[in-house]
Amino acid sequence: MGKRKIDEESQKRRPFITLMSKFRATQTLGATLSTKGNHQRASNLYKKLINDALQLREHLTVQQQRNLEKALAGVEGNTNDDIQGQAWKMRSAIDVVYDECISDYNEVSCAMPSNLQSVIKEVINSASTCIAEGDFTKGLSEYATILRQLKNNRKYKDSTSVVCQRIVDEALQAVDSDDTIQVKVYNLRNSLDLIYNEIRLPDVFSPSIGPLQALKKVDKWKANQGVLMVDFRQKDGSIFDCDYITADDQVMGGSSEAHTVLDEDDGYLRFSGKLSRSNRGGFASFRIVPQQKEELKKLLLGTKAVSLEVMNLHATNIRYKFQMANEAHLKSFNWQAEFVVEPDNEFHTVVLDIYSFWPTMFGHVLSSPGNVDFSKVDFLGVLISHVTVDGKSNPDFHEGPFGLAVRSMRFIKEDDEDCESGQTGGHG
Repeated sequence: MGKRKIDEESQKRRPFITLMSKFRATQTLGATLSTKGNHQRASNLYKKLINDALQLREHLTVQQQRNLEKALAGVEGNTNDDIQGQAWKMRSAIDVVYDECISDYNEVSCAMPSNLQSVIKEVINSASTCIAEGDFTKGLSEYATILRQLKNNRKYKDSTSVVCQRIVDEALQAVDSDDTIQVKVYNLRNSLDLIYNEIRLPDVFSPSIGPLQALKKVDKWKANQGVLMVDFRQKDGSIFDCDYITADDQVMGGSSEAHTVLDEDDGYLRFSGKLSRSNRGGFASFRIVPQQKEELKKLLLGTKAVSLEVMNLHATNIRYKFQMANEAHLKSFNWQAEFVVEPDNEFHTVVLDIYSFWPTMFGHVLSSPGNVDFSKVDFLGVLISHVTVDGKSNPDFHEGPFGLAVRSMRFIKEDDEDCESGQTGGHG
């Protein structure tokens, strides 16, 4: 009788599992099509998935159904949006519904590592909201609860690395330490970030190393002058003519504001504004777009790291991203790396190893870090967002003012061995 009940439950779940597989396959194929500029095909693919999903309404909440219907209604018969914009709207709704479905379906006690990442992401986002609202106790409780569940999840323990299991054990010990609750929350969040990426990309990410493959080289790279891209202390300090373009979430209906001003007296580019989460917004950016894009691609060849001189101009909003992207396919992919700048009124040299750049689309990681295709990069930029580089809630995000001073930008082309031998290396 017990086995029959299990089989019946399995039969009921099968259409849902098949639907979620379609969601994931469509996300992957749609991203590939958009990357190649085939926005019409991507749009058709997203439209078919939404129609298929609405045929299985019993597996979706009323709100999820409405989200999909609204996305579909917004593109059918609408000739005002370009096809790329239509595809973006449908893809956004698909991503939201997929993440909700996977998180709701999988309990930590029975989840396999392949979809356990969604459960962890949901907890991180939920706890981050509590912490942002000042409820550190609840945030800490949510972090500690999932870590205890992970420790007791046999499927998880049998399928992940010993290093990752050790992170769980050490994080649980930190729960009972004498540290302040703020320090505990910070440490547990860092541990869950490592565990999340280990589960999400087990073949390319090792928590014992992380995406930064060359941490030992950072100090040498900081001392390396590299190849100058731009220095705002100098008149005509850019290696070639560039346009500086500001973009924020108002392009998708948000209400954040961003401004970019060259402060010639102090010798830096001021990127500042005000962030808001209204209408699902929460990001701002500026782009450095060379007038001769092929020159940028040539300059990037062989780059090992990017070096920035930056200073935080506000006490909050300390986490930023540097991006390398393709203007023609901006809604399809870009490579991003995060950096944190403490608000101490001092300029800091931030070195971003190429291995720390993740290819992303709508907050979703597309492949392993470090696979930057310089031949496709035709603009650079800095952005601030309510999500981290891998799509989780940004623990340092605050609605309100932000500001970053950028003094210079350089490309480091030599690693340790190359510096010693005087040769220049390159990578892909």
